[in-house]
Amino acid sequence: MASAPAFPPNSSPRRFWDANSLQTRLTVGVVLAALLGLGGVTGWMAWRMRQILLESHTEKAETIAQRFEEDVSLYQEMMPTPEALQQVVDYRTTPDTALWIQSPDDQLLAASETLSIGSWQTSGLSAELLDLNADNLLAIRSIQDWTLVICVSPLIIDGQMVGTLFIADDITANQASFQRMTLSLVAVTAVVVTLLAIAIAYYVQRSLRPLRQLNRLASTVTAETLCAHQLQLEAAPTEVQELAASYNLMLERLSRAWAQQKSFVNNFSHELRTPLTLVQGYLQSTLRRCHTLTDPQREGLEIATTEAERTIRMLQELLNLARIDSGQMTFNLQPTQLKEVVMGAADQADPGGDRIRVEICSAPTVNCDRSRLHEALSELLDNAIKYAQGERPIQMRLDQSGEWAIIEIQDHGRGIPWHQQADIFEPFYRVDEDRARTTGGTGLGLTLVRAFVEGMRGQIALRSIPEQGTTFTISLPV
Repeated sequence: MASAPAFPPNSSPRRFWDANSLQTRLTVGVVLAALLGLGGVTGWMAWRMRQILLESHTEKAETIAQRFEEDVSLYQEMMPTPEALQQVVDYRTTPDTALWIQSPDDQLLAASETLSIGSWQTSGLSAELLDLNADNLLAIRSIQDWTLVICVSPLIIDGQMVGTLFIADDITANQASFQRMTLSLVAVTAVVVTLLAIAIAYYVQRSLRPLRQLNRLASTVTAETLCAHQLQLEAAPTEVQELAASYNLMLERLSRAWAQQKSFVNNFSHELRTPLTLVQGYLQSTLRRCHTLTDPQREGLEIATTEAERTIRMLQELLNLARIDSGQMTFNLQPTQLKEVVMGAADQADPGGDRIRVEICSAPTVNCDRSRLHEALSELLDNAIKYAQGERPIQMRLDQSGEWAIIEIQDHGRGIPWHQQADIFEPFYRVDEDRARTTGGTGLGLTLVRAFVEGMRGQIALRSIPEQGTTFTISLPV
């Protein structure tokens, strides 16, 4: 139908960043997996490189300690033991390695020149090293800004305890190189993860494009466009193509059902309207011409006449709705004095003149269908009288604002709940089913009012406050 809602309702605009969207979840999930994988590999590589570095220096220190006794034995054949010790220490000393030997009574027997000259001496590192305990150990220690591999072992020559051998291997430069390499690995990993995240986000966005297309199409579907909407996704994944096929099949079934419903309403209204009109005419003729009816008989005929009129009016509403759906509703637009139409509708709705108060602020002339406008105003006034509370009159106001003629109808009834105001013009919609049963009606009145007003290139608006009242505003171009 022309005023039927879309299937499904329009979705809200998509935000630039939606933490709950499928795109965000897939992107974040894949990026996190990649980050954990690359981060794990980078961490393992950094740990393994550090282990290799430390193992190489500790093996160097252990090798010096193991061969020291052999070297001393060789030099003892040519010189005294103290000189042999110093000779071996000098032989094994490198710019990054220092050795010294302490006797059991903590006397320095031999030492590398590294401990007495250069930065080791000036920084105080040599003094701290010479104060180390003589416990057997092989460890990595940080002293001041230096990182050293320390090896301490007893020195036994020819079966006699000579003293304790200390070996200090400076790995500060290697440690700094390792840290720079680790930072480089982290930086490279970060760049790779960032580029990977961008590529994955783009890929996921392209992969989800068919779903967004499906969503956009579904948000624009109405009852009249069911057949026109067919989704074709040739480049989409298999699962999305299956979803599109199911979606197209659903639209086709809905279209057939909707066509059958419109056909039924149209045929049903046409078939019943003619015999009911004959029945109504017969009842009215009997009431008018027969003077021998008893009071109960007359009352029964009057009730039957009223119900026949109500049924015919309902069928006429269905017929009008069917004409609107099929595009067969015609409007005879002619220059019309709105004051005459407003006063005529008010007089018809309130013959006694005590329920409706009309205020004419301006009397514009517009191009409209006089009968359709009269029918629309009558429907709004009937609703206002039905649902008004108390003795306060219905306010009907005619005015002009710029290029628009304004007709307002205001009651002081129960009003319409906020959450139902958006659906008030939909076909067969009733705000309160219990009230609808007592007041009658099909729920098509406001639907037809909107169709009539829009057919005359006008607009209708609703403003309602629960428990205070409702105002309908019709705007027609002057």
